[in-house]
Amino acid sequence: MELLLLEKIEALRIEMIEEAYIRGSFTHEKVVDLSQKLDEYIVNFQELK
Repeated sequence: MELLLLEKIEALRIEMIEEAYIRGSFTHEKVVDLSQKLDEYIVNFQELK
C-alpha cells in the first residue's frame, strides 16, 4: 500500500512540475489543482506512518 501511494505521489509531483513549466506559472488553475491532489496523497501517506 505504501509503495503504491509513494508511486502516485511521485507521478503527481512530476505531472505538477511539467504543467507548471508548460503553463509558465505555479499559480495556474491546473497546477494548483494538481498541487492540492498531491497534498491529499502526502497527508494520507503521513497518516499511514
